[in-house]
Amino acid sequence: MNKTEIDYILVACCTCLRPETLRKSLETYKKLKKPENIKVDLLVVDNDKEASAYDVASEFEAIYFVEEKRGIANARNRVLKEAVNLGATHIAMFDDDGLLDENWLINHIEFYKNNDVNVISGPQYVHFDKEYPNYITKNNIFKTSTTKKNGQILKSCATNNVFMQLDIVKEYNILFNSEKYVFMGGEDGDFFSRVTDAGFILRFNKNSIVKELIEDNRANIDWILNRYYYNGYSGGYLKFGECKDKFKKFVYLFKTALIFGFDTAFVAPSKLFGKTVYYNVLGMSLKTKGKLEGAFFAKPLNYYEKINGK
Repeated sequence: MNKTEIDYILVACCTCLRPETLRKSLETYKKLKKPENIKVDLLVVDNDKEASAYDVASEFEAIYFVEEKRGIANARNRVLKEAVNLGATHIAMFDDDGLLDENWLINHIEFYKNNDVNVISGPQYVHFDKEYPNYITKNNIFKTSTTKKNGQILKSCATNNVFMQLDIVKEYNILFNSEKYVFMGGEDGDFFSRVTDAGFILRFNKNSIVKELIEDNRANIDWILNRYYYNGYSGGYLKFGECKDKFKKFVYLFKTALIFGFDTAFVAPSKLFGKTVYYNVLGMSLKTKGKLEGAFFAKPLNYYEKINGK
């Protein structure tokens, strides 16, 4: 697909009931290095009908909208639609807990100009807001590195750090699936898979870095273990939950059940090596359990309820 010239970029995020976390994130937007000859604005879509992010968004002079229909896919679609309505040619998306490197946007722009690419994905690492025990900070759920190569072509990516041309929405009407993924998560993986299926080129840019802010509500074992399980469940459901090939699904379930048994056998002995090893092994066992149940039960799981342990 042809690239479009960059004239107007909207730096955009969705938020819901996290005004103080959003404020910390937007503080890093304020420090971004901006291009001299390209218009850049900040767009915030609030998925809380009470408009709890209004004051924070106003503080940073953001273009602000409320999407009353709950669900992350609905909020993300509102971002895309408003970006198109505002006349932007490109959008740079991040999450409301994302801390932007000061060169984040400049590096995305330079990569876009110098490569055969329509969509750019960058890494998201972690940033803890204070000191926590090693069994928290060294848990594998928190990403500190990547095996992706700079310039690598990807099939899909997440919205926590992405730059793309908006004719994907304008001309091809590709939007997030707000029915299937409204509360489940995985809507971004599905969206960008359809984008690349349409012929757009998605590449990885290692130099445009976002750090995910980890605060007390996530830096605890309950959240970590719930996240392992949910990640596994989501992956199993999305890959094989609605698979029409019964034999292929059976093979997946059989293999995953064997792996789950293998993983579980190591949970108790791993205590001998300390909490860090134990919680990593337990987490992997729960992730495998999630994969098995997601594929077997074949029904969406409410991400927000599961992660909050309800």
